[in-house]
Amino acid sequence: MFTKLLKYEWRATRGMLGLMCLISLGAALAGGGTLRYLVWAGEQSTEQNILIMVNVFALVACILTIIICGAAGMFLYIWRFYKSRFTDEGFVTFTLPVTTHQILLSSMLNSAIGTVLLCLTIWLCIPVLMLVGLSGIPEFLPELKEAWPRILEVLRSAIRQEEMKYLWIMLLNIVLGFAEGLVMVMLSVTIGSVIAKKHKILAAVGCYYGISMLLSFLIGISTAFAVLAKGTETDAFFGVFGTSSVISLIAAIGGYFLMHYLADKKLNLT
Repeated sequence: MFTKLLKYEWRATRGMLGLMCLISLGAALAGGGTLRYLVWAGEQSTEQNILIMVNVFALVACILTIIICGAAGMFLYIWRFYKSRFTDEGFVTFTLPVTTHQILLSSMLNSAIGTVLLCLTIWLCIPVLMLVGLSGIPEFLPELKEAWPRILEVLRSAIRQEEMKYLWIMLLNIVLGFAEGLVMVMLSVTIGSVIAKKHKILAAVGCYYGISMLLSFLIGISTAFAVLAKGTETDAFFGVFGTSSVISLIAAIGGYFLMHYLADKKLNLT
């Protein structure tokens, strides 16, 4: 049944997710085209002030479009979680022969998958925009092709065995921070839906702000202690990222079980 719930969530959001990804890539291509024109215009002797201004505004609009699509993706999954769990649709969802864990985890996993796909698309937009924009320079592509093996060699030599431990702790911190952020958003929506009869979204925003301030304070204090503690720079590095990872892990686990308790015991959709 969990698989069916996940498929249902995916089908409910895949259309908007695909649209935002396509808009982002389209904006990257369009932005690359405007950047290519600006590069070309900079090499011309004649003045084209109006066209240059138009293309500058178009380039800024393309970049803003990519950013807005990224933000809209987060809003899409927050809204989907609220609509499918805490509105009239939520009443039907919680009457299904499934556990509360399955209801929450299906939404969480779908949100995580969609967010990762959208983030990868946004990151892909950066090289697409730059490659299209700078391809108008005759020397750019040949020099890039020639320099690419050297770039890879530099990366391979930079990431030696002793440096890999830094990379792993940073990746762990990113993954746990992402999980903690997703759980905190969903927990805020859950708390807002439980404590407020009206203006549930506003209550959720207030809860998220309060939770974020508390976690930022805890991470800030732990970071300060890690930096001030006696030891080498390596100890400070692992202290900062290690304590941040631990706090994120505790917050994610504790936030999830609190969310489960509220959804299972305190939620009233009648």
